[in-house]
Amino acid sequence: MKIFSEFKRRNVFKVASVYLVTCWIILQIVAVVSPALHLPTLFSTIITVILVIAFPFVCIFAWAFELTPEGLKRTHEVDINESIGKHTGSKINYLLAISLTFALGFIFYQNWFIDSADDNVELSIAVLPFEDMSPDSSQSYFGDGIAEEILNSLARLNKLVVIARTSSFNFKDSNSDIREIGKKLNVNYVLEGSVRKDKNQLRITAQLIEVSSGAHIWSQTYDRTLDSIFAVQDELTYAITQALKLNLLPEQVEQEAGMTKNPKAYELFIKGREFSYQRSSESLQQAADFLKQAIKQDPQFHLAKAQLYMVYELASYYGGFNTEESQAENERLFWELTTAPDFPLKTLVTALQAEKNYKLEVTKQLHQMAYNQSPNDPLIQNISTLYLDDFQEMIKRREQILRTNPQSQINASNLMYLYLVAEQPQRAEQLLSTINTNFKDSSAKFIANFYYYAYKQDIQKTLELINTYRGEPNSEYRKVKSSINILSSNVNVALAYMSDELDQLPDGSEDFFNAYLLLLDLETKGKLTEQQQVRYRQLPVTEEFQNRVLAYYKLEQGDEALYEKQQQLAGATADEFFQQVDLSQLEPYSFAAIKKFKGDDSYARKLRGAIAPAVSVCQQTQNKNSWSCAGYLYLVKDVLKTSVKSMFNRQPLLDDDSIGSETFLLTSPRFYGLNQHPDFEPLATSFINSTFGKWNPDLAIDETIVSNPQ
Repeated sequence: MKIFSEFKRRNVFKVASVYLVTCWIILQIVAVVSPALHLPTLFSTIITVILVIAFPFVCIFAWAFELTPEGLKRTHEVDINESIGKHTGSKINYLLAISLTFALGFIFYQNWFIDSADDNVELSIAVLPFEDMSPDSSQSYFGDGIAEEILNSLARLNKLVVIARTSSFNFKDSNSDIREIGKKLNVNYVLEGSVRKDKNQLRITAQLIEVSSGAHIWSQTYDRTLDSIFAVQDELTYAITQALKLNLLPEQVEQEAGMTKNPKAYELFIKGREFSYQRSSESLQQAADFLKQAIKQDPQFHLAKAQLYMVYELASYYGGFNTEESQAENERLFWELTTAPDFPLKTLVTALQAEKNYKLEVTKQLHQMAYNQSPNDPLIQNISTLYLDDFQEMIKRREQILRTNPQSQINASNLMYLYLVAEQPQRAEQLLSTINTNFKDSSAKFIANFYYYAYKQDIQKTLELINTYRGEPNSEYRKVKSSINILSSNVNVALAYMSDELDQLPDGSEDFFNAYLLLLDLETKGKLTEQQQVRYRQLPVTEEFQNRVLAYYKLEQGDEALYEKQQQLAGATADEFFQQVDLSQLEPYSFAAIKKFKGDDSYARKLRGAIAPAVSVCQQTQNKNSWSCAGYLYLVKDVLKTSVKSMFNRQPLLDDDSIGSETFLLTSPRFYGLNQHPDFEPLATSFINSTFGKWNPDLAIDETIVSNPQ
């Protein structure tokens, strides 16, 4: 006990206490000042290390020296009777009291003057992309990646409404006030932050803000190395849940299954994922390159494999890879993922692969499972909703998505179309007004307006929309622009546009399939001028493409011979037919309809499983979902009970996938189930002449020579 008494006499304990309290205050000041002054990540680490190293020296100094009236002396040189240690101790007590007062004041300020989550408001949050504070400002993708991982972790918590990435990241580099952003996203809390990455050093700063007051209810700065990025993401997520008063344990907040622990692989992954979100042929190629590098760094990086699968899947819509390469790569990736643990993107991949193998019931179940696993993932949201059986449930789901992903243009566009099909034009108009106000030029906004003008049968507004569109000219736009110009008598404009686009996109002929079909029809009827015929025949498309269009044109006239010859279907059984044809094209369904009309329904019966989801939607929407509904229903029913008059009065026309093929109403196999109805022929003729025939007289039908298929 003598040594303890000596420590006490020499004020070592008191000096150590003052030092520790002072160090805590200094570190709190450094944590606040560093982000504001953009100090390097190493600064606070150096300060902490210095203070820790200094502690034993301070204690040794207090033991070895004593303050006397004559100045500082070594303790053993001071006579005990002359020591003023008690007087010095009293002064140290004052210093300790002052230090503690400052510390308690800081704690009091944090707890009483910095707001905390309100128990009475909905726990809804938007995570904004973290600002790049790196010296060369080259780490934007890294800040986005960290914010997205935190968002994904929070989204797995059932008690929390989390706004999807598509919506919250739409405010990247925005100068808008946080309260304004929060109101637009309809949330009560917003998480923002910054990332400073310098070589292997990281500084991540995050703050949770209450939207109604704009007050910070929590903030923290983390100084880490790159190899601890996964741990700090978990720490951040846990801290946010505690600030929102969610009673969770740290182990309940964890990384998504399939994630890597390799920092280099992770960095490559978030680069690739960011490029995949841009959805262009070039960006998808870049995405694939980065994702392949990530997988090379960590062959067990299953999340990167699933993301790469989706890149190849998106390429079928946006380009970047040929079909054969995409299919081969996806087949390989799918089998590699079968041994991976379950995670939402893997479930989506499995669902898409099941669809390719025509396991439709399994496909629907897997899409629903993917949605349940990650209802906030924008990709899963949109794709899984397309596979719902119940049409009204589809509308309800998209309305729910509108809550958590209000900036999703694809969801808004699809929902507006569903409103039109459901005969709810007022709700469609309200949503379209929101789309036009909130979204810049984009393909989704273009298609939403296109659907609306198609529903109104307003060709002039449609042309104006095409001519004023300034967004990216993707596949849907190319289909619409070429066909609409032909349908509105602007054949020369269509030919020039198709020629220019095909010169730049040699593999893009599929986008002009319907336009080429219309041109073939006009040429066959002698409606093209000599100059137009020359330009039409000079379009840079392959002979294979020309033959395919010609075969389909013949099918639309009720003649299956050419298609049968091309596909080598003469004498083929229904099973052989099913294996040989491409069911993603329209031709097999027209071929089966003709065969059924001529007495052989074996092909139609074989296709019933493949078209079951489409038939379900068609039945629920009373044949208003698309013109193809009539063909699908004919393949599964002997007699259609659809009201022909209702079909022509209420059917939204100009479906972007089959645009222009409506002109073949009188001869197309899709309408064999309806054209026996006595009202069909006069209604179809009147419909064509009042729409297509009015827009382009060359497409009008001479009512005196109309005949049913033989």
